[in-house]
Amino acid sequence: MQETGNNQSQTYNLSIRLHADGFSFYSYNPTRTEPVAIEDYIYHEEESVAETLKKAIAQSAIVRKRNNPVVYGLVTGLSMQVPLECFRKEEAHALYRLTYAQEKTGKTYYNILPHLEIAQIFTVDHEVERILNQYFPGIRFYHSHTMILEKLWLLAQQDKRQLYAYFDEKEVFVFGYRAQQLCYANTFPADVADNAVYFILSVWKDLKMDVRQEECILLGNGNIKDDTAQLLARYLQNVRNTNAADIYRRSTLARNQQLPFDLLALWVHVI
Repeated sequence: MQETGNNQSQTYNLSIRLHADGFSFYSYNPTRTEPVAIEDYIYHEEESVAETLKKAIAQSAIVRKRNNPVVYGLVTGLSMQVPLECFRKEEAHALYRLTYAQEKTGKTYYNILPHLEIAQIFTVDHEVERILNQYFPGIRFYHSHTMILEKLWLLAQQDKRQLYAYFDEKEVFVFGYRAQQLCYANTFPADVADNAVYFILSVWKDLKMDVRQEECILLGNGNIKDDTAQLLARYLQNVRNTNAADIYRRSTLARNQQLPFDLLALWVHVI
């Protein structure tokens, strides 16, 4: 289990992003000007997730040819947030199972978000976790929402309420802050813009936000993000459809549209 934090390395950093349909390898050296190396892999019905992962590791040019002393595992999917004052690491698994009792079990991890004073709890598939630890001892797992929540907290305007919607993998993660604390965070299915708009406006109404004065900010790489922005503009006066470069203005990596928003958030904070 890991906490968030900074790490400086003069060699390549390998990130393995695990998502619903497969996984991707990303390698980057912050001390060099060469582009990010990327390899994408998709799960196939005829072989198990473990078989696909082991085969990819054995065949990967990124893994084979580069010195990757620091390895990050970036996990998408279900997670939950617990205030630090209520969090006990020995209870992390029980808390997660209490919330997601019907979901497949996995190895429980958590990230500590120091600015928000919360713990982000999530799981990694047992077999995937075993293989990654076997090939990459010391791998550090982070949830895809961890660094996004921290970064947006730093950018949030204290005199103006804002609601954020992060798009990824046919889902929208809706969250907001109040009095410098996380006041709402939940993920909804959103394969079309109409669904995303419905859930965003439902949260907006529940939080009693002002349609004229307050702002909705759209983040991420989802295909429906632009359509959602156009539809939301019918109901909310202030809708801001952002890209990574708007958020990470000092990072040259933000101009690379092949990098998922959550991966960029991780790299900006830990590399």
